Amino acid sequence: MKLRHNLRQLQIFQEVVRTGSLSQAARRLGLTQPAVSTAIANLESDVGFLLFRRNHYGTQLTPEAVHLAEGVDKVLASVGHLDELTDGLRDGHAGKLTVASMPGLSPTVMPRVMSRYLADFPRSRLSLQTFSSRKIAEWVAEGQFDLGVIEADAAVEELVLEEYQLCMALAVPVMHPLAQREVLFPQDLAGETIITLDQHHQSTLKLARAFQQAGMTLQASIETHLFPSVAMLVNEGIGIALIDPVTAEAMLARRDCQLRVVPFAPTINLDVALVTSRFHPVSRQGQRFMPYLTAELAAWQQRSKERYAVTMP
Repeated sequence: MKLRHNLRQLQIFQEVVRTGSLSQAARRLGLTQPAVSTAIANLESDVGFLLFRRNHYGTQLTPEAVHLAEGVDKVLASVGHLDELTDGLRDGHAGKLTVASMPGLSPTVMPRVMSRYLADFPRSRLSLQTFSSRKIAEWVAEGQFDLGVIEADAAVEELVLEEYQLCMALAVPVMHPLAQREVLFPQDLAGETIITLDQHHQSTLKLARAFQQAGMTLQASIETHLFPSVAMLVNEGIGIALIDPVTAEAMLARRDCQLRVVPFAPTINLDVALVTSRFHPVSRQGQRFMPYLTAELAAWQQRSKERYAVTMP
């Protein structure tokens, strides 16, 4: 026989079991004793067996009721957890928020954002994933990640983008004569060892375009895949490279820093974007997290512009 009793009947039954008395259960629940008696009678009708025997000692559980009480405790405990879960989901701190970031920002910008967010919402659960921009774009579009930060040129139609431009600059070995210049131009790099990311990366393409406009051809001596690797090669005195402002700040803070960051003209921006899926709605926690991330990206955009942007005559 299916049980068709409601949660209120189970709560009343549980309280009678705990107190051992219909009258005490009624007082604790703020009900009349007849109301409690009716609820127990209805529950007995639903389950098809007697739950209590009344004698001069009080109310005594039947053997069947003892076993039922164990199950009722588990059911009501689960309901309590469900209430907590729904409250948490409504308030935006339940569930795990998965944020994906391109490698250049993952070890620096993202921990700072998460730290500020968790300071305000310590009960939140966060997951930071680091992948290439193309993978992040695909997986955010599919709903596997809640949101991501990518290089904007890796975007796909299924994404909603909020774009930012991070002004880049040249990393120059500190002992190199060009390290003392206030601004560097393509002509200044003639004959120098140039380090770049791969030839299809937006920074390399934009640098090649700047060289072309100056009547020169960019010839990279060394290629690698990550800006931190580029910066470390410069730090070893191997060559000169265009790097993003986040990597530049991280390098300049190191005790073993042996490079200087010099503005480059024409100004070259690294285009990045905060992306969400066009077809998978952002969770409440994701919506609450996004302003922290957008504020940080906007701050980097402004700071890099102030430090490295060059106004051409």
